[in-house]
Amino acid sequence: MKTIKSALLGAKSIIDHNPDAMLFQLKEIIKEHRALIITRMIGELSVYLDYKFHFKPDKDTLLKIKEQLMQLKNSGVDLKLYDNIVQQLTNRAQVHLTNEPFYHEIDEDLKDFVSSKQMKLA
Repeated sequence: MKTIKSALLGAKSIIDHNPDAMLFQLKEIIKEHRALIITRMIGELSVYLDYKFHFKPDKDTLLKIKEQLMQLKNSGVDLKLYDNIVQQLTNRAQVHLTNEPFYHEIDEDLKDFVSSKQMKLA
């Protein structure tokens, strides 16, 4: 049995008898953690976009970005983006999730969208 600790989800146990089942369980935990981050982010999205990208969207653009985030929230998890967590889970009995890889995935998903909007305004 392995444990994943998350500040957002608490402690989650993973049965580690089968590597495929273990990775499936990990994907579900990552998806749930990412969904919580995105839900919180959407509530203060204009503040986040200004802080992270120095971008102040208009109302229509903000709505499109929220839709983009909702698509990411509901999408599957690519474990390649979370390889560090997978490696930790393989080698340890307990893993602590940090928000860094989640924000990296979210920012990468938004970066092209925000950049293209900024270029159109220029």
